Amino acid sequence: MAKHPTTERSGSDSLEPIDLTALEAVTGGRISRSSQPDPAVLAGIKQLGELIAAVGQQLVAARQQGPAQLMQMMQQMMQIRGGR
Repeated sequence: MAKHPTTERSGSDSLEPIDLTALEAVTGGRISRSSQPDPAVLAGIKQLGELIAAVGQQLVAARQQGPAQLMQMMQQMMQIRGGR
């Protein structure tokens, strides 16, 4: 198993500071956490809530129509039988 080159360094190597003028053109850095949630995430959560509400309403409507349709079909069958 080969050793990583950094593990073979001697303790005599020390880190040298970087000159601040060399860092003037550097942009970026660590990502800082915002105290406010991302607006895109909030919009997505809102859309998801609206979608869930719409599905729930459709489910309730389908459940209410089911027994009514069954009763209507039974009435039609009874009318057909009674008409003979």
